[in-house]
Amino acid sequence: MTEEKKEQLLEHASEEVTETLRGSIDSFDTGTVKGWAVANENNRYINLHVICNEQVIGSGCANIYRKDLEDAGIHSGQHAFEITVMDSWPEFLYGEIELTIVEADTLQKIEAEPKKILIEDNGVYGQIVREEHGHIVTRLVSKKPLGEKTVELFHEDKVIHRLVFNTDQTEIQIRQPIPLTLQDGQRKLFKVGVLGTPEIIATGYFSVQCIQTPWLYLKDSYNKPGFLGMSKQADSRYESLQYQLDALAKGDVSVNPANISAIHHVIVEGYEGRKTFPAFTLPECQEPEVSIIVPAFNKFELTYHCIASIALAYNKTKYEVILADDCSDDETAIAESIIGNLVVSRNTENLRFLRSCNRAAEKAKGEFIIFLNNDTEVNSFWIDELINKMKSDPDIGMTGSKLLNLDGSLQEAGGLVWKTGEPWNVGRDSHPLAPEYNYAREVDYLTGAAMCIQSNIWHGVGHFSEELAPCYYEDTDLAFKVREAGYKTVYVPHSVVTHFEGRSHGTDLNKGLKRYQVVNEETFRKKWFKTYSNNGSPSLHNLRFDKDRNIDQRVLVIDYASPMPNKDAGSYAAIQEMKLIQSLGFKVTFIPANLAHFGKYTTDLQKMGVEVLYAPFYQSVAHVLEERLDEMDAVYITRYHIAQEYIPYIREHSNAKIIFNNADLHFLREMRAALKGAKDPKALEKALVTRSDELAVCEKVDAILCYNSTEHAVITSHILEAEKLHITPWVLEEKAQGPSFDSREGIAFLGGFNHTPNGDAVHYLAQEIMPLLLKIRPDIKLYVFGSNMPEKMKELETDNIKIVGFAESLDSVYHDHRLFVAPLLSGAGIKGKVLEAMAYNSPTILSEVAAEGTGLTHGISTLIANEPQEWVDAIIKLYDDPVLWTKFAENSQTLVEAKYSFEHGKKVFKSIFESVGVYSSK
Repeated sequence: MTEEKKEQLLEHASEEVTETLRGSIDSFDTGTVKGWAVANENNRYINLHVICNEQVIGSGCANIYRKDLEDAGIHSGQHAFEITVMDSWPEFLYGEIELTIVEADTLQKIEAEPKKILIEDNGVYGQIVREEHGHIVTRLVSKKPLGEKTVELFHEDKVIHRLVFNTDQTEIQIRQPIPLTLQDGQRKLFKVGVLGTPEIIATGYFSVQCIQTPWLYLKDSYNKPGFLGMSKQADSRYESLQYQLDALAKGDVSVNPANISAIHHVIVEGYEGRKTFPAFTLPECQEPEVSIIVPAFNKFELTYHCIASIALAYNKTKYEVILADDCSDDETAIAESIIGNLVVSRNTENLRFLRSCNRAAEKAKGEFIIFLNNDTEVNSFWIDELINKMKSDPDIGMTGSKLLNLDGSLQEAGGLVWKTGEPWNVGRDSHPLAPEYNYAREVDYLTGAAMCIQSNIWHGVGHFSEELAPCYYEDTDLAFKVREAGYKTVYVPHSVVTHFEGRSHGTDLNKGLKRYQVVNEETFRKKWFKTYSNNGSPSLHNLRFDKDRNIDQRVLVIDYASPMPNKDAGSYAAIQEMKLIQSLGFKVTFIPANLAHFGKYTTDLQKMGVEVLYAPFYQSVAHVLEERLDEMDAVYITRYHIAQEYIPYIREHSNAKIIFNNADLHFLREMRAALKGAKDPKALEKALVTRSDELAVCEKVDAILCYNSTEHAVITSHILEAEKLHITPWVLEEKAQGPSFDSREGIAFLGGFNHTPNGDAVHYLAQEIMPLLLKIRPDIKLYVFGSNMPEKMKELETDNIKIVGFAESLDSVYHDHRLFVAPLLSGAGIKGKVLEAMAYNSPTILSEVAAEGTGLTHGISTLIANEPQEWVDAIIKLYDDPVLWTKFAENSQTLVEAKYSFEHGKKVFKSIFESVGVYSSK
């Protein structure tokens, strides 16, 4: 609770109360406070705050009917409340707590006996594993025997089922039914709580269909209303269809609408019980980049469905499909007459899985080979994701997809092999969107159900090993051979494949080909014992650490939100800094303080290999620290207002080093703004408060990162710990060569308009500089770009000012215009917009604030202007002089290469982490 709120409460407590409010707090369990509140004089409803140890922990209204209240003569009885408080109970509120209630509108205390409760951490943790046949399946884990527990299942904040059990186990799975009214196919939020525990222990979003009949018996109704979308794969099929239609609309000649419609019908109808096989065609491709090998022995209904899903899924990568037919005697033997443009490798004798795949690979034309089980269905971009990850790092030799079960739950997120030689499917039966399983990472092996290997590496390591014929462990063995050859094996979660596990070889280890799973396990263990013998023991606890291979250290990164690099320079910097941390061999786990999944911005981080934590899997940063802090060697926090909230907990519960990036020196920026023009006493007072808070954070951390030497000096003058301060490297990515001097027109400004100095700069340009320039050079026009631009800014447009707005690509900002201008009057930190101009070889004119920390020098690599007339003179001078323009562009580029390269940044970051005792082997 803020000091202002406390003062309000005290004021109201001393005021004369004209109305009597009374009530009761009856209970507090599973995140819900229950009780009643009423006004004696009338029957109105009361809005409430629940207060715990001077903090407002929940709000709601006392408007629920309870018969016992009516029987007791408490008006109409419509005055009960059930108020949901914070899902994750912070550790600092454990122990004896006191709950009180006040009226939210007036903050008047309600005459109710304070509820004193002893809150203890009972060590029960949970995870909603899946929805199964109209039930929520939850895994409960405790450090000690669970004993007798009552578990409540909530939809939103309403209890829908209560289960009581008694066990001496420390881990169990429970099933709780979902009411039929909620089984409507719509995604809903479910929560699980344990009575006696103040917080919700697990959450998850699920869509539940009330019709659970196997698809085999519903397939005849596939095209009827209400059935088309029943499958757990319906969403991905719709996405694929939409991408294909978009490609068709853009004139992609490879998309045949009749063919796509036929394929979509095949997929929606399903493989179960299929007897007819309508013809369809794969895209024609003479020079495929990827060769997809689908091994098959009979069961053509599976193979047909699999290849149809490849055709339906949208990918930019050109591919061929090679059917490895191992002497089938069903329709597989004539597959090429049913599926157009299908390449077939047909054995003359039964070679079984391994040798059949090796033989089919001899036909592959692609630079990459994908092995895909015939009992699978693929999603759009599954190929692109596998290939793009490989292309992003020349050291990656193999990639593998995320596998889903038919019910939509996670089947496998990469594999690891314990020191016992036992292989594990990481994440089995977990939620497919759980953060722990949705970032690219190195793994011990990639399942042969959907894996990709560079063709030259495939030949270099000798294909699938013959000693493992006919099947099983060939994929695991191949991954070990690839790593032995010096390459990485990487799990790629955004390549998604549904695997109908057991449809090809069954599940009985004593029958058919499945029995070779046991035989080859022994062969594999003997061959690779020295490689896996230090891999740790099988356990869910160890899995947290061991699922990440080849990690030196672990770094938790905390910022206010997920970075959006096309919106602001700070986001660009945040991403580059995470890349630098990764380049040291460190795992990065990122928490946005708002816990929001930011769509493509979050998935872009995950594709980089950053583990991003978000709701509903985590409820707060405090929850993350409680659950995951013990894994971390360092915590990297950006912005002082984020750091000040979590430093005390980190210091008390961990030995992790704290590295603080101030982003910019907030109090310096606020002081500069307050001193601009006439002094603003209130703004100066606020800046002094910010200074006190910001410097307090600096004193408590192990290292402080600043973007320029000015801020470095200011902080040092206050805290006198120069050894803690470092200049944060800024990495600039190489840009394409831009147009010549004569091909460019106008001047440009770029800024994110959530940041006040950018708005001030545009107004200064529009009101002070451009009117003067218009009188002399009306041909020079200003173009203003930026995100979050206020509508009112359009009013600044004149004959020589064009308000453009958000720029999808920075190329149009820096390549199309002759000069970049940044007349910033206030601000702090380094100016990303200026550095980007340098990277683009776009000469600049800057204020002293804008040039700060960039390394640009007046007259050598830029022009610095202060007064409006100086700005006008500088713009005309540089705009008209191609020799000076070229000189500035070349000198800026020299500075970029020396000071802003990735290798320079890596060297600096290595030094920073070593200064706090966190070492890298790279």
